[in-house]
Amino acid sequence: MTIAIGGYGRFSAIRDRHLGDVARRDLRPASPEGLSGIGRWMHETAVRDGEVVLADGIAHLFGKAECPRCAGVFNIANEYTSSNCPVM
Repeated sequence: MTIAIGGYGRFSAIRDRHLGDVARRDLRPASPEGLSGIGRWMHETAVRDGEVVLADGIAHLFGKAECPRCAGVFNIANEYTSSNCPVM
């Protein structure tokens, strides 16, 4: 599965070598009011500096995605963090 946040869209999908991104599911952005910690700081900084496209991407990064295979919904930033935590 892949998560895309950028000019080509904001979605989760199954990446197929020959077909590209299939079974796309739109991401569910976090509400700016619901952000906390680093997500809130990043979003507020982008808004303050007039970077509306970046602020929108940050809201999606800290939002939720649906797995195209099982329909499970998860928090994107939390999943990325837990998947990339160093093993102690």
